Amino acid sequence: MRHKFLAAALFSAVFSIYSASAAAISFQIIQHDPAQDKIRSASFVMETVLFDSFFDSGHIATNIPTAVSAGEAEDEDIFFNSLADAKEGKCAYLVMITLDYKANASGNPDAVLLSNIQSASWVIYDTAAEKVLAKGGKEVGTVPDRSNNAGGVKDFAKKLTADINSALRKK
Repeated sequence: MRHKFLAAALFSAVFSIYSASAAAISFQIIQHDPAQDKIRSASFVMETVLFDSFFDSGHIATNIPTAVSAGEAEDEDIFFNSLADAKEGKCAYLVMITLDYKANASGNPDAVLLSNIQSASWVIYDTAAEKVLAKGGKEVGTVPDRSNNAGGVKDFAKKLTADINSALRKK
């Protein structure tokens, strides 16, 4: 009985230390897409992978639903609303990810194809200081047929998350 109590106490202490050091982040995807005004399935795939990857890397993660934007003015409104939500949720960081689509030239624009995405850019904001901590992005480039599917979108999202996590560790 004593060993079970000690094991439970040790687990509780380790969990408390781990939880205290985990950063609370909120993230949102903004979809730039001249071909449509609804959220694409590929954006939902990206959102799921980002959430899981942030969580798996030790962050307390929350997401703000993906938004479709027609331009910079709308991006700004989305950002300020997201910043308010992140602050209200007591998140230390807000990560804004913009997906630029080029699906209007696609043979299958509604499919979850990596080739429908042109690029992704991201910005990490410190919610308390209201300042940019880091930013970056990735071009999709030429997509081999074997990667032009949901698996390719997931792999791209994992690479994007690795870049963001790397920047968060440097903060």
